[in-house]
This record gives sequence, C-alpha cells and structure tokens, in this order.
Amino acid sequence: MNGPFLPHVPLTTRRLVLRQPSFDDVPRLARLAGDRDVARMLLVVPHPYTEAHASAFIGDVLASNLTGDSLALAVARAKEPHALIGLVSFSREGPAATIGWWFGKSVWGKGFATEAVRAMIALAFRDPEIQRLDAGAFADNPASLRVQEKLGFRRTGESVKTSAARGADVPHVDMSLARAAFEAAASH
Repeated sequence: MNGPFLPHVPLTTRRLVLRQPSFDDVPRLARLAGDRDVARMLLVVPHPYTEAHASAFIGDVLASNLTGDSLALAVARAKEPHALIGLVSFSREGPAATIGWWFGKSVWGKGFATEAVRAMIALAFRDPEIQRLDAGAFADNPASLRVQEKLGFRRTGESVKTSAARGADVPHVDMSLARAAFEAAASH
C-alpha cells in the first residue's frame, strides 16, 4: 500500500531531488542533524543525535509515509542523489498540514531550503483537503523565517515551544500559508 503522495516521489527541482529516505542515509543523517547548530533549531531532535536515533527516525518515516497522513523526504543535490543534505516533511491534520525542514550547516544560505520547500508545498496542495500549511521557527532562527516569508507564509502569532536539543522552552514564531494565497501567487 502506498500513501497518496508517494506516486509523486521522487520530486525534482532545478538543483535537487526529494526522495524517499533509506537506511543508507543513517550515518549522514546522524552527522548532519547531530550538529549542535542544526539540532538547536529543531523541536524534537536531541543533542547529541546518534545513529540509533537516526535509524529509528528512518524506520518511523518509512512507515508513516505509507499511511498518507504525513510525508518526509530526504533532500539531496541532483548531481549527488544519494548524499542527503536535509529533510523536508509535512503532517496532515484535517484541513491543515504542518510543514517543516532542516538542512546541514554546510549548505545553509544556498537557497536549497526555499527550493525544496516550494516543491513540497506544491505537493501538499495537490491534496484538495489541505487548505492551509502551518510552519514556524524559533524566534532566533531568522533564516528559516525568511524562507517562509519568501514562500508566502504569513505570521499568525507567537508561542513557546520546547527544543529537545536546548532542553528549554524557546520563543517561536507561528506562520501559515493558505491554499488561496498559494494558488494566487502560482497564477502570476
């Protein structure tokens, strides 16, 4: 059985491929997500982040990708499709889905997040039931907030969320992208 989004995977962009993750990604996933500067910007990734964490995560992702309630894809450069550089995902909850991503520190600032997330947004909105995508970032992560703003997300509020790597509650900026806004921008 395949989830409703898997027939569209892999996704390709000008420079990237978004593909189903595999257990071959475990060592690289552990190294990239285990970087303190990456982990501290994420909600559930602890620090240190081990290969055991990464292996369990890949197993969970492969199972949940089949259900159709969520989709997590490994992001790699098209010229090196087996070398994971980040991850993008969404999880559906009724008429909304929460989208998130992270990238290894060595590729920050190169536009890969914007490119990958744009492709994932388009895939999520292929589901007519999804009317809104929710996202956000810790308030001390302006780069992620800029990516969201470039893609049409609008600030909807502020909250406090727990960062596993920091072991603390951290101010968070909540963002949202309505289907109507996405479709209006896509038609121009």
